[in-house]
Amino acid sequence: MNKIKSFVVAASAVLLFTTSANACLAACKEKKRDEAYSKPLSAATLQSVIEKSMPKKAVDQELGEPFQVYPIEVKPYDKVFHSTLIEYPFGNSPRAVTHEPNPRGIILYVHGYNDYYFQKELAEKSDSAGFAFFAIDLHNSGRSYREGDARADMRSVKEHYAELDAAVALSKKISADNSGSSKPLPFVILGHSQGGLITSNYLNERNSEDFAALVLNSPFLDFKEDWFVRNVVYPIVSDISLVLPDAIAPTQEAPKYNISLLKSEKGEWEFNREWKSDGWPVQYFGYFRAISRGIKWIHSGLQIKAPALVMHSGCTVKDVKWTDDYMRCDCMLDVNLIEKWAPKLGNDVTTVTVTDGMHDLFLSRKDVRDNAYHTMFEFIGNAVARKAVVVARKF
Repeated sequence: MNKIKSFVVAASAVLLFTTSANACLAACKEKKRDEAYSKPLSAATLQSVIEKSMPKKAVDQELGEPFQVYPIEVKPYDKVFHSTLIEYPFGNSPRAVTHEPNPRGIILYVHGYNDYYFQKELAEKSDSAGFAFFAIDLHNSGRSYREGDARADMRSVKEHYAELDAAVALSKKISADNSGSSKPLPFVILGHSQGGLITSNYLNERNSEDFAALVLNSPFLDFKEDWFVRNVVYPIVSDISLVLPDAIAPTQEAPKYNISLLKSEKGEWEFNREWKSDGWPVQYFGYFRAISRGIKWIHSGLQIKAPALVMHSGCTVKDVKWTDDYMRCDCMLDVNLIEKWAPKLGNDVTTVTVTDGMHDLFLSRKDVRDNAYHTMFEFIGNAVARKAVVVARKF
């Protein structure tokens, strides 16, 4: 019996040492990777990305004319990431009553999880409001998905920084070429859901003074679960995920969000259900850790200098089962937690509740999304005007 006890103690000690050693190695690797991801792409690298991308411009096969797509390829560390910039050439909106010859700013849209850019109306509305509109399908998502990739997967929100650097630079170059002007245009980033989580952290690490505004449409600022799960269970799972990043997480039932969106169901929209699926893509523990860390950074407090607008619905659907509340509430996130954490983004944050809004406010019923559009463009207009005054004072 003593020999058995001694063996168990020795085996436990070896297991603990091995696990601790593996955790230390994984943590060091993660830190090194994140440091590489955080570095802005150099001017030379951005120029190279632009020179490779622009000749490959093509008509978007998903949305058709006038949408154009540009492939983006970056390698911020040990992996090559492929993403896609989508352009709505300025001046094409059928909604515009009159059109200025040149835009007064640029909007770059960043989609959420299990998602991609398909919202034509958003482009047309932005164009009508006087903004050159671009969107990016991040790597592993939408147009950027490649056979064999883990769809919608990531290991750090920071791994998207390089392609966002490229998308910003490429959008500026295209807009300058189209207008024939070298005058820099105010730049606005619009992030939805997980795109809001990514872009918030991105602007915090970049010179956010370079951006006129950050607009967040139902941003992913915290998990939807109850206090105990968010604050006790998930931190433990995140620590475990450090050493098991490629292990497949248990399958969870997804909310019936697509039922509320699809024209063939109860909504108004059509989209690619392979890229925006009814159920979740295969999820890995490493993805969960990436989200957990991104949220933790926000909760610790960011210092985004650009004015930020955070919009969210007025209610939350708690159950994944279908209910008519899906048509007027956020089924993905807890709106009270969005409201709670929004002030952590910076010193200039405006929060707005869009009554009867769905998770993607711009896919809500017409009167609701029109309210969201009005709120956004009024905010952006004021931010751009403030930016112009600051620039003028510098000269």
